[in-house]
Amino acid sequence: MMDITYPKVTIVTVVRNGEKVIEKTIKSVINQNYPNLEYIVVDGDSQDDTKSIILKYSQYISKYISEPDSGIYDAMNKAAKLASGVWINYMNAGDYFYANDSLSSLTEALNSDADVIFAGVKEVLVDDLETRYFHKMPRPIVEIWRYMPICHQATMVRLSCQQEYGFNTSYIWCADHDMLARMYRDSKKFVSQDVLFCVFDCSGGSTREIMLYIKERWKLSKGLVPLYTRLIQYGGEWISCNIWGKLISIIKSFLPTSTIIKLRRLRGTAGI
Repeated sequence: MMDITYPKVTIVTVVRNGEKVIEKTIKSVINQNYPNLEYIVVDGDSQDDTKSIILKYSQYISKYISEPDSGIYDAMNKAAKLASGVWINYMNAGDYFYANDSLSSLTEALNSDADVIFAGVKEVLVDDLETRYFHKMPRPIVEIWRYMPICHQATMVRLSCQQEYGFNTSYIWCADHDMLARMYRDSKKFVSQDVLFCVFDCSGGSTREIMLYIKERWKLSKGLVPLYTRLIQYGGEWISCNIWGKLISIIKSFLPTSTIIKLRRLRGTAGI
């Protein structure tokens, strides 16, 4: 019988002014039963109570820095330079593991020759009407030209690859997607695990500048599929955003809450 080994895993939490959510994330990390864990916290010089909350758990944190940065991807790049694990995962403030054995559930994959491991996520979507939950598993990697296979919270990247490719901080929304796309171009090995790994509040996605989000995905898809395929995909998204999206918003403004919720049930967008 083969001996089980536990490659060192670096978990990173990036935060700025996250006093309401940081403690839940920290507890989620330090309660993992995986025996070979490094925990790095990068704070963007928070001005609320975040720092004092982090310091309460200093005995569990391998490395901690607090200083101004140029945004989330800059902070995530800083963390990669500090990391010493074989694998790295970003479980940022407000995110948390699905269970205490989430990391342990990936032990076999962590011992493989993969460069990237994808797992499942429980998404939380909160709006003015209700809170919805969705269980999502990774999309096929061949679809990376248009979709992020799964959120970065449910992604493990071999640290050597993370340090080699890094996040392109010229992206506002899609630096994680772009990095994976570049790795895919270079034929890195991706594997998926059919297991729920983390919980991610994706409500903030509704605040994205949609046109910028489309533009960034158009940019990172270059060279992955033919130009006409990209034009169909992103042209369709542009039309949806600028015509159908606005029309639907107007219609929704006239509908009672109960009707909108019923329509969600009918369309299958009500969650679980």
